[in-house]
Amino acid sequence: MFGWIVLLACFGGLGIGIARVATSLYSIELQASEFQLGLIAAAQSVGILFTSLPVGILVQRHGPFLPLCIGSLSCGLVYAITPAVPNIWFLILCTTLVSVAMPMRFISLNTIFLQQTKAVGAARAGWFRGAHMTGFLLVGPVLGVFLLERFRFSGAFLAIALTFLATFFAAFRAVDRHSRMSQGDGKRPVLGWKEITSQLRLLFAMPALGRTSLYEFFTQSITSFFGFFIVVIALRNYHFSSHDAAMLLTLEGGTFVTALFLSGALLSRWGAKRFYQLSFSLLATALLLLAPQKGALLLWAASGLLGIGLGMVYIANFIAYARIGETLGMGRVSGISGLIGPTGGFTGSLLGGWLGGLWGFQTLFLPMGLVCLLFLWQVSRRGSGKATGDDAEELASETSGISSFEEGAT
Repeated sequence: MFGWIVLLACFGGLGIGIARVATSLYSIELQASEFQLGLIAAAQSVGILFTSLPVGILVQRHGPFLPLCIGSLSCGLVYAITPAVPNIWFLILCTTLVSVAMPMRFISLNTIFLQQTKAVGAARAGWFRGAHMTGFLLVGPVLGVFLLERFRFSGAFLAIALTFLATFFAAFRAVDRHSRMSQGDGKRPVLGWKEITSQLRLLFAMPALGRTSLYEFFTQSITSFFGFFIVVIALRNYHFSSHDAAMLLTLEGGTFVTALFLSGALLSRWGAKRFYQLSFSLLATALLLLAPQKGALLLWAASGLLGIGLGMVYIANFIAYARIGETLGMGRVSGISGLIGPTGGFTGSLLGGWLGGLWGFQTLFLPMGLVCLLFLWQVSRRGSGKATGDDAEELASETSGISSFEEGAT
């Protein structure tokens, strides 16, 4: 089953990687204005921000299989019809519909990964995300360009739809029959505003969840800011060619994926505390090296180091979420993490663009590095943790009273 889940993760990232390239180039083909390009960028995340928590509750109550199938088929259908009407507003509509349906897919996938973490161990837990990001960052964009050159936009979007259909069929092998028939925790399927907001209150009621989510929010902000603005920095401040500027993203993405595949064993051996310490040390070093304009060689080195640090923090967060999910429920934790990550990415791009216009984009790496040093200090002050997240006694004390809190909230 492990192999099928890794394959499921790869298909999950592949379609999104192709779609990222195809959507951007298709919007240019349709001669979108700057305002319309901004709407497309916003449409890719707006649905995720509003539906992640409700989907997390549904997955918790009904299991991940049915939402995964519905989300995969819905997204595949929308992508298949996207080039049918060559109009920019139709593209914006389709992009919005995909963002609404996408949480049913990726939150279900994340729940399946979290459920398997205890069985496969920390050493191989990063393989799920590594397979996903290989499809998303490395294979997807290259395949997308190839498809566009050979089959134009109709063929590319059809290929995207087929990857989502492949996810649908792979789910039947990756998710065992018992899990497919599971109805989650069996609670009544009511989605009220009070219940949804109670999920956010868990961030404050459970320090371990709030701490992990803070790390996730900030690292996703860094990822988004670097991914968008490093090309601008390289072109303007270092006079890179377009190809060399793009290669910085390739380097960061390559080291990120490598860290996902390889550093889990180090987490198993060292435990969460030392692993977080090394991760934030690498992140702080990379960000502080990126801040000053000291030469192109330093820029290359820092970009590679940043990918390693981000990959390591992701694995540590993933294992922590899995441990917390044993108490709160995997679907619920997936919904929260599914909201926190995109919100961090959205904030990193929006706030980074505004502050970068005032102070300079490269200057912003300095406060980011200082925040990582603050996280390093915070982790160092806490007691030593196990490889699966926080120390068992500490986590038990933090989760005490959660049940009564939830009963009061609902």
